[in-house]
Amino acid sequence: MTTHSWLASAAFLALCAGSLAAGDPLAAQNGGSAADSITPLPERTGMYHAYRPGERLEYDAHVGILGGVGDAVLEIRADSLRGVPVYNTRMELSASALFGTLKVDNLFQSWLDPHTMRSLRFEKQQDEPRTKTHETFDFFIDEGEWRRTDGGEQGALNSENPLDDVSFIYFVRALPLEVGQRYVLEDYYKESGNPVILDVVRRETVKVPAGEFQTIVVRPTIQTSGLFSEGGEAELYFTDDSYRFLVMLRSKLPLLQSLEFRLRSFSTGR
Repeated sequence: MTTHSWLASAAFLALCAGSLAAGDPLAAQNGGSAADSITPLPERTGMYHAYRPGERLEYDAHVGILGGVGDAVLEIRADSLRGVPVYNTRMELSASALFGTLKVDNLFQSWLDPHTMRSLRFEKQQDEPRTKTHETFDFFIDEGEWRRTDGGEQGALNSENPLDDVSFIYFVRALPLEVGQRYVLEDYYKESGNPVILDVVRRETVKVPAGEFQTIVVRPTIQTSGLFSEGGEAELYFTDDSYRFLVMLRSKLPLLQSLEFRLRSFSTGR
């Protein structure tokens, strides 16, 4: 995984503001440490998730190397792939500085089967300083193989339930998150990215342009370079309710220096 993985951290937040704010206030917990024991993972087909096609989120994106603010848009569309109904998740980021001489213009897509919680396709289009890519990876579960359809590259799937840089965020949203838990996944589609470690580290109240939210903070680690590498110190701030909407993301990156998403506006899915 290269610097594209930072965009995967952008997950989805959509529902009416009243629902997000419902419930008793939760005291913020500062600090927190990773759990020593591993929390069992639920069965894939029994995982509840609240996200639906039609969700659209807009973020203020602060990109360190550009020294300014860009825009990020995330949405879910209904689609089908190889005869399977899927959620096509689109993530876009645009930012520029120095009168347009420095730009970031990226689009990432994942095709997620919402019943089995596994990815069937991953596509990335990157236009960043020193990085320009357009790659598509198809995952063939029955054949146990992933194929880069635009370049002939292929390899063995690491799991029968593969996840890519985008779809694993949706998997996290469906997990029962409690402070002190540690989840360990071996489902990143390339073996080199495993294990994926998810530490639930604390509760915290955060204020973003869209409002104030009570959140539960997850620290992800993927065993490759990028946003979720051990040195990236990435943190994902999910609403502390059954919806687990992403409100904010923070990470450090070698090339982009830092990245921060703060929710600006949202609309609900169907």
